[in-house]
Amino acid sequence: MHAHLGLAFCVESIKYTRFLNSDQKFILDHIGSISYPFAYNETELFRDENISLLVNLLKSEILTGQDDFKDLSVSIESNLATMKRIALPDNLDKQDENDQIAWDLSQSLIEPLDQYVYFKTINRFDNDNYTDFLIIAIRKKIIEAIKKTSDLLGLNLVDISINPLVAEIALRNYLKNEVDGLIAIFKIARKRLESAFLWNGNYYTSHYERLLSENELHGNDLLTKIKSKIKQMENLFEQMIHKQIKIEQIFLYGDMIDEKVINSIKKNISVDVFRLNPFENIDKSEKLLTALPTPEESTRYVESIGVVLDQ
Repeated sequence: MHAHLGLAFCVESIKYTRFLNSDQKFILDHIGSISYPFAYNETELFRDENISLLVNLLKSEILTGQDDFKDLSVSIESNLATMKRIALPDNLDKQDENDQIAWDLSQSLIEPLDQYVYFKTINRFDNDNYTDFLIIAIRKKIIEAIKKTSDLLGLNLVDISINPLVAEIALRNYLKNEVDGLIAIFKIARKRLESAFLWNGNYYTSHYERLLSENELHGNDLLTKIKSKIKQMENLFEQMIHKQIKIEQIFLYGDMIDEKVINSIKKNISVDVFRLNPFENIDKSEKLLTALPTPEESTRYVESIGVVLDQ
């Protein structure tokens, strides 16, 4: 048996999980949150001097005295990557498909395409004679920095993903993959609102924006943003499906979920609203069972749990 470390680099802090891997079965053993050893800045997060500080912090706070850690999975905020849906005709051969993806993706990137690692995900949407794929692109500099961090920690890097994508993995696990219709997932954090949408269990798209004030976080501004995103996606799918579409369920996660927010959304949107508890339907160690977080706290660890489940 060995341990697998899940790290979610979020704006407000680094969330982490320790899973025990026993015969391909994951057992959640420990969770935690640590502050950055420097001011969070997305453009400087993985600079060499910051990597050194991160490695020292992770060793002292997580790895010290834990000799069984072997694997590492990492998730980063979505604005450190580019996510784009590209519709491709079904009759393209593999080479033409790859060429079309490269050209289309290059139109959305700040730097030349050869400065990125990109891949086509399994999240697809079939429509008439086209297949709509979700493409993820991450700068090579970020990939290399994460690999360097993993090497300095002495761990085997298993996965690099994006926070809204691994949140979807956690939701699938929570719902036991029984996901129908249009479902919204909102991350509400101190400085960030992230929305993601699933259609019949298939991740479709996400969007984030910064929340710069307490008024935005706790006032009507937050509700207005959520209602606007939901309406936008309902309209999009009505155009694609050619019938009326309404949001089926809303799941919330993040550091700033309270009953006031939940009740406000329920009242104004008239749809079932749930906290996304990533600890549901997961095997847990006896040690963790004696110190499970409250439902309010549990939503903070959605990404650091989802990134390990994403295997």
